[in-house]
Amino acid sequence: MKNILYTVIAMALVFTGCTEDYDLDERGLSVEELPAYVAFSAPGASSSIAPVDTAEDAGSVSLNVEIPGGTVSNVTVTYGFSGSAVFGEDFTVDGADSAGGTVIISKPGPEANLDGLPPNADIDITLLTDGVADGAKTLEVTLLSASNGQGTVEVGRGGTASLRSQTVNIADVD
Repeated sequence: MKNILYTVIAMALVFTGCTEDYDLDERGLSVEELPAYVAFSAPGASSSIAPVDTAEDAGSVSLNVEIPGGTVSNVTVTYGFSGSAVFGEDFTVDGADSAGGTVIISKPGPEANLDGLPPNADIDITLLTDGVADGAKTLEVTLLSASNGQGTVEVGRGGTASLRSQTVNIADVD
């Protein structure tokens, strides 16, 4: 019985000795909160993403854009196109034009996070077979800006260039 009492007293002393606040400023340290950001989805903590290799007769390709920190309102993401692939000849995206378009990442509903994934949306690219032997093409999709009801949302992982662009390599089948 004495051993139990001594153990309880020792534990109480240990826990009461842990009440001192740890002040980062006094120790010359700081914690910076990362801004909310949108980026192309990448596996794990990867800061790069492999190109998507496909063929012009593959039908379509979906590029997933996510907001890992979550959002309390819908996020509008603007993206642009570059590369040798030509909009309307080699690919199309519903609601977009040759310069690019927007995709909406919806705020999570009450059933959110049942799958453990952050809020996200797809940019669905329809590939076109042009009937011309014109070689392989490259499509670069770059996230340009994002905003929600709270204001501007950074673009790229942590507001950097990381995961801001996704390359699609389109093989010619003609």
